[in-house]
Amino acid sequence: MSATPGATPRTTPGAAPRTTLHVGDLVVARLAARAARGVPGVAGLRPDLTQALLGVAGTVFGQQRDTLPADGATAVVEGGHADVSLTVLTRLGHNCRDLAAAVQRAVSAEVGAYTGLQVTVRVTIADVLI
Repeated sequence: MSATPGATPRTTPGAAPRTTLHVGDLVVARLAARAARGVPGVAGLRPDLTQALLGVAGTVFGQQRDTLPADGATAVVEGGHADVSLTVLTRLGHNCRDLAAAVQRAVSAEVGAYTGLQVTVRVTIADVLI
């Protein structure tokens, strides 16, 4: 069978069209923040300097905060990989090493399940509330 010049290629019936999906950094950060807040022992997340300054600027200029904040979580998505950083607060009585490992597992599982990305999670325990 020879190809005719200018003919459009035929697709196989029932074949799904090829799609490309890009998951944004903020989506991953919000998923990570939500997953981290659900881990027992996490008292909250602490925003980094950039997030804190943006929050202050938003308050001054009257901008509404998003309903799903990512304060305390940042993410960078490149290719099929997400690099997530979290700054966590805990309460006295929780082992920091075990808490960090639990947060890593929960965030990696949730972000991976929602996005299909491979995930690296860095956890910083910023403060222990007494």
